[in-house]
Amino acid sequence: MRYFAALLIGLLPFASALAQYNQKGRIHLSIGGSAGAHSTELKYSLFGFKGTDTDGAVTTSVPIQIAGAISNRFTLGFLIEPGRYVPDSASDQTNGFINVALEPRLYLINGERIAWTASAQLGGVALHIVDDTPGAKVDARYSGGAFGLGSGFAFGIGDHVGIGFDLRYLVTNLELRAMEYNDASVTDFYSAKLRTAGLIAQLSLAFRFGGS
Repeated sequence: MRYFAALLIGLLPFASALAQYNQKGRIHLSIGGSAGAHSTELKYSLFGFKGTDTDGAVTTSVPIQIAGAISNRFTLGFLIEPGRYVPDSASDQTNGFINVALEPRLYLINGERIAWTASAQLGGVALHIVDDTPGAKVDARYSGGAFGLGSGFAFGIGDHVGIGFDLRYLVTNLELRAMEYNDASVTDFYSAKLRTAGLIAQLSLAFRFGGS
């Protein structure tokens, strides 16, 4: 009996390797919802007079992710994340953004039904803001680079379905590309840069297919 027990112990590493959450060649798909809290800094220049405004903002978004496993420990993926900044209740503002990024991910723990990962996001963000205040309509478009770091857990609830929870720290550096005030362009005498930094919590429904 002790030889049989020793054989089982010896086979455990191989069994776990065959039952890992991520395996080389596997495809991962996910869609979820996220909410974030961000600090904002707007640096502007109006007719050469410069100023800085700082504030805070809350975002909601829908992260859509696809990734392919290069090895059992590493995937390379793509993130598309449409969302919006939550305006003040009394505001006439509407807005929307899209975050697009490459997403390398390292599996720190790669078990059968649970995985702990670390990730990065390298990409860019486009932001469109419209303020319909009567007599002072503003239409502004920003875009620029974005960088994020994240960590999360994935929980398998079947062979192909799972739940993911991630925390991400995201920094953006956006430049004003176009702005109209009452349908007239103002970028000849007004320029701005918007920097944000914040923490995002994400909950996703995840699917995985294939793998060696």
